[in-house]
Amino acid sequence: MAGEVKKGIDTTKNAIPFEMAQIPGPEMAKTYMPKVIGAIIKKAKRPLLVVGAELFDDPVMFDKIIEIGKTGIPIAATAHSVKGFVDRGYLDNVYQIGLHPLTAHLRFDDWIGLDGKGNYDAVIFMGIFYKFANAMFSTLKHFNRNIKRVSIDRYYHVNADMTFGNMAFIPDDYHAAVDEVIEALKK
Repeated sequence: MAGEVKKGIDTTKNAIPFEMAQIPGPEMAKTYMPKVIGAIIKKAKRPLLVVGAELFDDPVMFDKIIEIGKTGIPIAATAHSVKGFVDRGYLDNVYQIGLHPLTAHLRFDDWIGLDGKGNYDAVIFMGIFYKFANAMFSTLKHFNRNIKRVSIDRYYHVNADMTFGNMAFIPDDYHAAVDEVIEALKK
C-alpha cells in the first residue's frame, strides 16, 4: 500500500565496516534498532544533527530531516546541504557550517555551540560522505569522549558509538529505519 511505513526494520545486520579496511582497533560501534537510537537521541539534553551533501542523492531525506528539526533538534548543514533546506523553505534551527570547523569546535567541552548555549552531548551524523563522517567520528572518539557519537546514516560507521548496519543498497529499509527514529523522537 502506498505511503505505508514498514515497522521493525532490523538495522543491526551487516555490522561490518562499509569500507573493508576500516578497522579502528578494539573499540567499534554497536548497531542498534531505530527505535532505540531514537529514544537515546530524545534523552540527550543537547543533541545536534549534522547533515551533508550526500542527501542530494536521496532528496526525500531532506523532508525526513525537517521532521527531525521540528522536534527541536538543531541541524548543522555542512557543505552545500543548506540549499536543500532553503529550497523547502525550512530554516528554523538550521545552521550552516563547514564539517571540519564544526568537528574542531566539538572537540572542546567549553565550546559555546551554534546557538551560544554550550556544547552538545550527542551528535547525529547523516548524509555525509562516508570518508568524511568516519574521520569526524574518529576525531570525536579520540578528543571528546563526553559527546555521544550517533549515526543514522545508511552506512555502518565504525567510529560512532551507535549506528545502523550497512543499508546503502536497501533504500526502502533505510527510509523505514529513519521513519522509526523520527517516530521515537515524537513520542
